[in-house]
Amino acid sequence: MRIYVYFLSVVMLAAVSGGCAAHRTGALAKGTPPRGAAAGHDNLFAATLESSDERLKAALFRVALMPTAETHRQAAFEYRRLGVFDLAYDHLTAAIKLNRTDAIAYDARARISRDWGFPNMAVDDAKRAVSYAPSSAAAANTLGTVFQALGDLPVAKRWYVRALALDPAAAYAQNNLCYAAVMTREPYATATCSRAVAAAPDSKTARNNLALAYAAANDMTSADRWFKRTGDAATATYNHGIVMMARGAYDEAEHAFHEALLADPEFTLAAARARQARVAALAEEQTGDSH
Repeated sequence: MRIYVYFLSVVMLAAVSGGCAAHRTGALAKGTPPRGAAAGHDNLFAATLESSDERLKAALFRVALMPTAETHRQAAFEYRRLGVFDLAYDHLTAAIKLNRTDAIAYDARARISRDWGFPNMAVDDAKRAVSYAPSSAAAANTLGTVFQALGDLPVAKRWYVRALALDPAAAYAQNNLCYAAVMTREPYATATCSRAVAAAPDSKTARNNLALAYAAANDMTSADRWFKRTGDAATATYNHGIVMMARGAYDEAEHAFHEALLADPEFTLAAARARQARVAALAEEQTGDSH
């Protein structure tokens, strides 16, 4: 799996594939989460899974035999494993109706709403999960990711710190705290991200975020070294190109994107970024000529 870097602005960087626990940022959406095919499946696909996947079949059989909060929750987890998120959401809702204090179900439902791009709808569920399971590091972390998706990074960081206080070994919370520190350009971001790498040395996401922290601190030598440790050469040079784009070094960015494309001719995103870098460089040249 490639871990890419995208620039959000000239000075702010973000890792796309999991700098923090899965979440989406952007404008808040209101309404109900997408249903049916819009949520990633159609009735035929779901019916096929229900007849072919043994784990899902067993979970649904247990629901039919004994519809409890626990059996609905397990069915939800199986649907989530298979990417059928709307039916997972429905079973979590059924679990909550049967047990109004089911912190695990609230937490799981909050994650689905967050990942659908409805973090505003995830807040109440995430708060209930924390309320009903105050000692759960996972619930505290989920609430942090929801606030991060809402754009409230200071509050998100406080919940990541809370998660780490509950479970110092929670590498996922340490990595999320690292990502938030990079996004808020904290001077201690490299130290925070180094701890995240130490907590999960095999995590490509943690190494990628440490590279971002060094890039934000203008230590490009260290940034490039850590980008190279996240995966293949094509991805490393691509990420270097994105950082150069964010710094306004468009010629160097274009060169990096071309290197990525040479390393992997099917890396179409690198080709698109190379064109963007060339356009930006020409625009900068024209602006300079006009002055």
